[in-house]
Amino acid sequence: MISIANTSDGYVVAVHVIDKNGKCHAWLPLRNFGDRQSDAKDFAYLDVPKLTIEQIWQLSKRYDPAIKYKRISSHKFVKTS
Repeated sequence: MISIANTSDGYVVAVHVIDKNGKCHAWLPLRNFGDRQSDAKDFAYLDVPKLTIEQIWQLSKRYDPAIKYKRISSHKFVKTS
């Protein structure tokens, strides 16, 4: 499951994950797009479904709500702050 939350920090894309035992449910934030709602939607619906679980975990580990991204393409993102 994918979510786009409109927070005070901006549009944050997160995914819902369940562990192999079906017990641990968690929302993992991946990227903050600031005021770029369309970039958040493109990332959430076009890019995230193509990511592996390992890539999702890595993005989540590096998530910083203060860093906002601009989506250039499915493989290129630029930090805007």
